[in-house]
Amino acid sequence: MKTRLFILSLFTLLFTTTNWAQEAQSDRNQKYNITLGKVEYTHHGEKMSTGEAVGKIVTGVLTGQTSVQATKYEEDVKAAIIKGLSGAYRFLYNDGLRMDNSAEDGSIVVEALITNIQAKSSTSTWKDKNDKVQVSTWYTGVVEAVLTLKDAKTGDVISNPTVGGYGSGSSKFSTTDQAIRDAINKLASRVTVWLNQYKPLEANIIEGSTAKKDKQKEVYIDLGSSEGAFNGLHMGVFIVKNVAGREAKSQVGKLKIENVEGDDISLCKVVSGGKDIKSAIDAGANLRVFSIDK
Repeated sequence: MKTRLFILSLFTLLFTTTNWAQEAQSDRNQKYNITLGKVEYTHHGEKMSTGEAVGKIVTGVLTGQTSVQATKYEEDVKAAIIKGLSGAYRFLYNDGLRMDNSAEDGSIVVEALITNIQAKSSTSTWKDKNDKVQVSTWYTGVVEAVLTLKDAKTGDVISNPTVGGYGSGSSKFSTTDQAIRDAINKLASRVTVWLNQYKPLEANIIEGSTAKKDKQKEVYIDLGSSEGAFNGLHMGVFIVKNVAGREAKSQVGKLKIENVEGDDISLCKVVSGGKDIKSAIDAGANLRVFSIDK
């Protein structure tokens, strides 16, 4: 009887552990709802709502008589932030998401404070080979914002990143308007980059594929189409250790997905650190893979 109870208990433990591991694996790259909430604009330290800012003229520091009406770009900046939130790997933009107890766990409401919309220009002159005076103007646009990420269920602040976009160009190809719009476009990509760093895609190396002498050339990872893998995605390879109860990561190389071969498998080219990656694989080190910027 005792033997039967022991076997039954062991089976239950194994079943529970397996289920827990499967759930942990399925939650590894889960996606979260995200939305943009309140947007404010501040200038010279004065906070004001977007509505209050409408009609107020804000000039950038420029040479000559040119000025910038910053308020006319506010809706474009807001659209850029939404574009950035929508482009992250593990987030789904949901315009209907609100901050209340009914929100799904992990859902995020982002509030934005636009701290800077500015353009500058600098002019230089010189004489060409015909002794004719030439004038060249260089334009620079700057757009910056502070984002406040809040848990949609509790309202707790998660993080306060500052993101900025910067655009520039010469007078032949640009204007102050174009420089600011370039900066706005780059702001969108910086928002996406921050979110991808905050919640990167995660994977494990499941097999070392091609190797040459002491360098790893290709590896297989357990990340596929079901979790958002795509050809060209760059991944960092990290050795993970536990130090005094804390997780410490040390990057040893970089990968690029060459071919997504299934729901949960992709072939990656080793871009850098081939020697260290092979050494770590051979030594049985605890390796984990995270999506990174190029």
